[in-house]
Amino acid sequence: MKRCVTLGAALCLAAGVAGCSGDETAPPTANPFPPLPTGVTYFDVTDEAGRWFDTGVEIGKTRSLAVVQAGAKVKFLQTRSINGPSRVESFHTVTSLIYPGNSKPSEIIDQATANKDDHEVTLDTPGLHVFVCKVHPYMLAGVIVDDPATTKPNSSDPALDIGDTLHLVGVTAGVPNPLPALPSNSDIGKRLLRAFFVVTSPANWKDYRNAGQNYVPTYPDVSVSLTGGAVAGLRAALAPYDGKPIDQPTAPTTPGIGEVWVDTQYEESAGKGPAYPSTITVVDAATWKVKRKIALPNQKMNNGHNMWASHDQNEIYQTEWHGESLYVLNRADGSLKQELVLGHDPAHVMTRVNNGQVHVGLNGGDAVSEMDRNTDGTLTFKRNILVQLPGQPQAQPHAHWMGHDGQTMVTPNSNTGDSTLFDFTSNSILAKNTTGPLPIAAAMDPRSIRYYVSNYLGHSISVMCGPAGAPLTCDGKQPGQKITDIPLLLNGNYDPAGGGITGPIGGLPIQTPVSPDGKFVITGNTLTATITIIDTDANGGKGALVAMVPCDPGCHGVNFGAKPGGGYYAYVTSKFSNRLIVLDYDADNDGIVTPTGQDAPVIAGSVLLVEDTNTVKDDTITGNSGMGGQGVLPVPNVYNGWVQAMPANSNFCTALTAAQKDPFPAEAPATLCP
Repeated sequence: MKRCVTLGAALCLAAGVAGCSGDETAPPTANPFPPLPTGVTYFDVTDEAGRWFDTGVEIGKTRSLAVVQAGAKVKFLQTRSINGPSRVESFHTVTSLIYPGNSKPSEIIDQATANKDDHEVTLDTPGLHVFVCKVHPYMLAGVIVDDPATTKPNSSDPALDIGDTLHLVGVTAGVPNPLPALPSNSDIGKRLLRAFFVVTSPANWKDYRNAGQNYVPTYPDVSVSLTGGAVAGLRAALAPYDGKPIDQPTAPTTPGIGEVWVDTQYEESAGKGPAYPSTITVVDAATWKVKRKIALPNQKMNNGHNMWASHDQNEIYQTEWHGESLYVLNRADGSLKQELVLGHDPAHVMTRVNNGQVHVGLNGGDAVSEMDRNTDGTLTFKRNILVQLPGQPQAQPHAHWMGHDGQTMVTPNSNTGDSTLFDFTSNSILAKNTTGPLPIAAAMDPRSIRYYVSNYLGHSISVMCGPAGAPLTCDGKQPGQKITDIPLLLNGNYDPAGGGITGPIGGLPIQTPVSPDGKFVITGNTLTATITIIDTDANGGKGALVAMVPCDPGCHGVNFGAKPGGGYYAYVTSKFSNRLIVLDYDADNDGIVTPTGQDAPVIAGSVLLVEDTNTVKDDTITGNSGMGGQGVLPVPNVYNGWVQAMPANSNFCTALTAAQKDPFPAEAPATLCP
């Protein structure tokens, strides 16, 4: 069976593919899956960490890259795998993300719906083609269409053709007024190339157990042809972005309150194997120690992604982003209370303040599932709430947010590039308006006046008028309408060609919650490995980007937890590292954040998300230790509306200050947590 397209022995050696000789021996006749046709390059679509699009052949530590000649057919397999049964449980898309500037329209694909079908594209244009799953946008497949005539200078030795220019969806395509195609040797071009090899190779993830060593990912030892035909060694071209020492994780001197639950989504364990990665890592905020690892091996929790707590903080609700289930856990001991099968790719979960209902976004579909809470803490499915109108395309809602009074909900719809505002009182969609390319997370401010949507491929934050907004507070806009966009990458602080950075930037933004006091929006940015901070009151209430803090590769999750004596920490997780960052974004609690000086945000410390001898486990950890940080949940829940619903007899309630218990007492004086 053909596992890699023959380019000749020299080219295979240049790409670092051991044993790559074209046609391989066909599978044994006993295999119930017949051999696949030759002359096609195949990717298995999987749920396995770092091998989401898998050729089965390793090139420079990644199994997600293929080198082909012009005219090659590339097929993505979901109904079966290259060698047997399907390796995928969840729904996915195969969507063009990066492609050469002179690509044909037929080479650019974008599926209308998430599914488990096979997909095929024929690639003719030399250069780098990268495909992504819009449901799970860390899933990347790279194909280099190589011109065999491309060689090293003054040599007949082959060099891989990356292409003269490239398009990036959300920057040079797919947005109003896009930039021209970018030179492949531009700063952003090389950053994207580097990111591909980090994302698709677990060996390249940043392991904080190696503190003191220089962080240097492994790239194929090949020469590449970039803009204008200039040929350089790939390792040398990307070397300026590497080599900084890995810091030693050091716990903050000031403890937090309660616990921090982290979805270490890529950690593997013996009872589940690589096909079903993920654990939950529970950190004691008083000691900053990892107290528990929860893998749910009997349930095969598949890529556990996001969590929320019941109002009494006794249960934790856990989604599995590459599966179909929601899990209800006993917070005290991590034991399973219930599994509910909901639908494809449940992503984020939140409760409804006024009645304790639980809502889960079905990211592989078009709805948010609603459950009633029973007296014993279990849940009963009630209905699915559609987030698009009849006849509209599948929305694929991801990280929704509920209003502080339980009356409304907003969803970012990753497939349709818009956001839905749903009203529970009228049981209807009040508005559905455009945000930006691939909106992935939403968060309302604590009084539901405005809400914020991170546009993953738009590299921006859309500021939307919330359900409690009015013309005076929404710059003349009505609820659900866009007030403005705040660019994070192309904002004048960054030169995409030369790479100069003069102020805060963020690329590929993900979770973007609003602080419980409503003063700041904090976002994890996966491309730039930065944490960005928006002052919500700046610019007449439209908001402005005011600061940036370094993060880790794949910076992803953000959530707020209480500090003793007042104020909040922002807890930040990253997909491709194994530490939890504790950000003291407003250390003096004066409501002012500046880029530098005494009001600049600081990293108070960090926690290595790896088990120790005292960690309680329900399975043996076997790989990717502490990696894949995505959903992060501080307990107790201190957001306005939820904190007041916490029982007065809770130990967590007594640890909070008056301002933390009720951030807006004049507006919401009734509280169970006095």
